[in-house]
Amino acid sequence: MAGDYDVIIFGGALSGAATGFLLRRHHPGLRVLIVERAEAFDRKVGESTVELSSYYLGKVLGLTPHLLQHHLVKQGLRFWFSNDQCQSFDDCSEIGPGYHVRLPGFQIDRAILDTFQLERAVEAGCELWRPAEVKDVQLSPGGLQQVTVQRGNERQTVSARWVVDATGFARLLARKNSWVERNEAHPISSMWARWKNVTHWEDLDLLDAHPCYAKRCKGTRQTATNHLLGDGWWAWWIPLQGGETSIGIVYDERLSQPPEGANVAERLRRHLEQHPVGRELLKNAEPDLDDVHYRKHLPWLSREVCGDGFCLVGDAAGFIDPFYSPGLDWIAFTTMNALKLIGHERQGMDVAELAAERNRALRLSYWRWFKAIYQDRYYYMGDFELLRLGFRMDLSTYYFGVASQPFKYGSIKGFENPPLTGPHTEVPYATLRRFNRRMVAIGCQRRANGSFGQANKGHNDAFRSYEFDHTLLQRIGWNLLWWGALELKEGWRARQEPEPAGMVPGLAPA
Repeated sequence: MAGDYDVIIFGGALSGAATGFLLRRHHPGLRVLIVERAEAFDRKVGESTVELSSYYLGKVLGLTPHLLQHHLVKQGLRFWFSNDQCQSFDDCSEIGPGYHVRLPGFQIDRAILDTFQLERAVEAGCELWRPAEVKDVQLSPGGLQQVTVQRGNERQTVSARWVVDATGFARLLARKNSWVERNEAHPISSMWARWKNVTHWEDLDLLDAHPCYAKRCKGTRQTATNHLLGDGWWAWWIPLQGGETSIGIVYDERLSQPPEGANVAERLRRHLEQHPVGRELLKNAEPDLDDVHYRKHLPWLSREVCGDGFCLVGDAAGFIDPFYSPGLDWIAFTTMNALKLIGHERQGMDVAELAAERNRALRLSYWRWFKAIYQDRYYYMGDFELLRLGFRMDLSTYYFGVASQPFKYGSIKGFENPPLTGPHTEVPYATLRRFNRRMVAIGCQRRANGSFGQANKGHNDAFRSYEFDHTLLQRIGWNLLWWGALELKEGWRARQEPEPAGMVPGLAPA
């Protein structure tokens, strides 16, 4: 079956460029076309890698030299809490590693990374049409896919056995085929901007003014992903190479709304200045008014993530929540899924059944990950004690069951099973799901009796960084014991839970 190309990729940013690069690297004979609409990539929100996506970028795509030269090495996650008793920066409770982290992570400037990876895809043999826009796609399972592309004043139709949608939130195939499922159970929205003159976390005047803050961390806070936590919302603080900072908020619309203002930047500033840390660090900061964004209702999933002749990758396939930076992990699993499907067909295998199985696995992973980690989490994430336990449980199980897999099995087998879908994951999923529901219930109970956030002042959790060794099981064991102690202390009377915002398609209620 001969088309004009073997694979046509819509979108040349990281998801599309990585897919093209991997296809040409593993199957040099493939004829791959990348269609990119923009002449140059716009600056995107600053992104932070976690352990699995760092492995993917560094050891699968081979980007470590580029990351070290053009981006910042990340020093883990830090969380900052406040309540009505916190008057200054030093009062706020903090969670974060006491020393530097053990596994690599990076603070990414996506415009730079996307441009570099697209250049590598072209060097690997992909053909690039840019600027060009996909106007129509006609899918034909088992046959050739017909793609109509506008290039300047010329419109032409080209064919390929496979198409890959990497159009991000434009989600070309999902919109065209009515596959978009809004995750109504998770009503979160976001505002963000890029800022100049943000006070450095290691600023000498800041350290002199707050000696307790200066002493309690032996590593550097500046290149961590710092989070400000409030009731029903959180903010990210991502430093970028060159001195700018990406700062944004995500909020559950059932619990929080940013203050009114003349524009999004003003609303964002007013919201952040309610937190003592935000007020201190933004006092001389200025937003780039050409890089201010607002997006309502972030989470969604495509009903079809892949099929016979097509794959959706990255944000074109779905999005949960930016907390813990899962977006780049999702890029890793979906692009490796495209590589697997197309590679199997290149070997002469029938892919229809495999595509159906992979579609089921990716969708199951999305909903399980959502229900185990994110559903209604905003009801308790602003409480220091509850998030400390939640973060420790999440991080230890993520290291044990997700991030460890490619380090153990390599880049192909290590990305075989999306999170919470592989063998022996039923019990971990049920445990994490139950844990999340109980934290939500206890958070609601604290909210009702007025004790929510009482430990948000004057506490510091300087934990030891995680690694892949026997201590992971010990950490999980301690987390389960602390959970049991919390249930004995106050969980027995915590029955109130939030009203569901909507049903999760395809899964029975827990």
